[in-house]
Amino acid sequence: MKLLSRFILLFCLCCTTSLNAQTELTVSSINMADSSATNVQKPKKDNFIKRFIKEFDNIDTTFITPNKYNWAFMLQNTNSFETYTLHSRELGQRLSFSPKPTVKIGPYFGWRWIFLGYTFELSSLGEGQKSQKTEFELSLYSSMLGCDLIYRRTGNDFRLRKVSGVSEKAKEVEGETFEGINVNVMGINAYYIFNHRRFSYPAAFAQSTVQRKSCGTWKAGFSYTQHELEFDYAALPKELTDNSDTELSQDFRINKLKYHNFSLSCGYAYNWVFKKNWLLCVSVTPALGYKITDTNVTKMATIDNEDMPKFDFKNFCFDVTGRVGLVWNNTKYFGGLSMIVHNYNYRHKKLTISNTFGTINLYLGLNFHKRKAYR
Repeated sequence: MKLLSRFILLFCLCCTTSLNAQTELTVSSINMADSSATNVQKPKKDNFIKRFIKEFDNIDTTFITPNKYNWAFMLQNTNSFETYTLHSRELGQRLSFSPKPTVKIGPYFGWRWIFLGYTFELSSLGEGQKSQKTEFELSLYSSMLGCDLIYRRTGNDFRLRKVSGVSEKAKEVEGETFEGINVNVMGINAYYIFNHRRFSYPAAFAQSTVQRKSCGTWKAGFSYTQHELEFDYAALPKELTDNSDTELSQDFRINKLKYHNFSLSCGYAYNWVFKKNWLLCVSVTPALGYKITDTNVTKMATIDNEDMPKFDFKNFCFDVTGRVGLVWNNTKYFGGLSMIVHNYNYRHKKLTISNTFGTINLYLGLNFHKRKAYR
């Protein structure tokens, strides 16, 4: 966690430095020749760090219009969703769980690239009981680098959404409340935008720039996530566990599972400017991940911790992150919607676990107080 926190701090400092660099004039250093030599002046080359910082928001203005304002105000509706699927490959049985969708709304106030705000959950109004879930997802976008910070702790509002591979009678329990599952996910996802001079992620997901011409780019990155699942087999409906016709797999006796996921990703994103001030962005980023099970915490009927190998090719799995953004932005006013979806997969012996979660945002806002350079 210390390494994770240091990386987050370094990334935020780099983003702040890059944005400050946008508003300042850069003066090249000049080497003055010795008085006895020629008067030819040779520019001094910047070191790697200076060049890297300058490149952070180095954009081609024929493709991208930079942000002209210092401040912004926005109203946003956030809808979050999640699905957890357990699959016993031996018997071909699947159990899918998902909580009630979370609907939030609230105001945001921003300075350039930083947005701060407060949202409240509409679904909990009038119920008298506050939701136990915690959902935090922060995405930082610059022209060259991007970063997602994720923290999710579910509540007790899961439902058994789908049952397959069992008798038709057992499927009657679909839709019932299931309080025997708790999920915690936290991690960081960082990536590099190759064609960052002409392609703008902020135009699609941060509303701080405007894409003027259609453009695509390859992207590559890495991520680390920590997943923890608690599952009470005994809390399943009796129609599944006590039905002699069902023969529900014993692979679902998980009790507790914790694993760490390290992955490398490579994907493609495209910004389509289909009309003036309109933008549609689609991004798909598959990742090859290696899962390390925490044997000090994990308690599963399908895993023998003592015999578990330190390295196994079966621990490699494919994950994917997808993004879609539709934006109207004339630099003064903006509005649109965006969706970010993460999918993580875990496989060990006879059991496969898939976790898919994401957010859908609908927003409307305006920019004000122009920068000096654009007055």
